[in-house]
Amino acid sequence: MRVVLDTNVLFSALGFGKNSPPAKILEWARAGKIDVVISAFILDELETNLRENLAWEDDALAQLRRKLKLLCGIVDPRPRLHVVRRKDSDNRILECAVESAASVLITGDLKDLRPLGSFQGTEILTPREFLRKFFS
Repeated sequence: MRVVLDTNVLFSALGFGKNSPPAKILEWARAGKIDVVISAFILDELETNLRENLAWEDDALAQLRRKLKLLCGIVDPRPRLHVVRRKDSDNRILECAVESAASVLITGDLKDLRPLGSFQGTEILTPREFLRKFFS
């Protein structure tokens, strides 16, 4: 199953412990049970958030980027979407899901992305919903 992990899910998986739903999803990816796809935008946004909010150093960020490039498929979406009006960066996440033809977009965004339910054939779920639906 191909999934896109929103930046907030990756951030939570890396910053808040091994027992969190986002961390469990990352473990499923490492075990090869799901195929994760991200974009350069997601990588860049993740690095910025880890640097600014958790004080990650450049060496740790470079190592993380290398690991994520090995673990995840990377897409470079071309068409620009304008679905979410409040926060344009959420459109970049949707673009990744569309470009990769992901089955599921996993997000913690309860204001803009999750309420969509699905978008162009991609189901949009929270980490907890995803685990409950596919790995309970």
